[in-house]
Amino acid sequence: MADQDARNGEDKRPTGIPALRWEEPPEGPVLVLLDQTRLPAEEVELVCTDPAALVEAIRSLAVRGAPLLGIAGGYGVALAAVRGFEVEEAAAALAGARPTAVNLAVGVRRAQAAH
Repeated sequence: MADQDARNGEDKRPTGIPALRWEEPPEGPVLVLLDQTRLPAEEVELVCTDPAALVEAIRSLAVRGAPLLGIAGGYGVALAAVRGFEVEEAAAALAGARPTAVNLAVGVRRAQAAH
């Protein structure tokens, strides 16, 4: 069945909530993550208001997959900057959350350099 779907070119985009998104409620910017530890049974969102919350989400494997880790790392640096946290300190904590995750370190470094 999967081979047939691949051959006929049907659009198979996910229909659920996005894995990661930036929101700007009145109380300040937040990073909203799909908690991947709860899948496939339920779709639960984690709201990160500071870099420490994102570090914990990364450590607990709520954020998975190399590309998503890189994106999350970059957004984590942006979150630190916009929320008034020490960017260098936040970047070190984010990159250290999963030391073997190369994309995480790259995302953090790129956002840090842009800052």
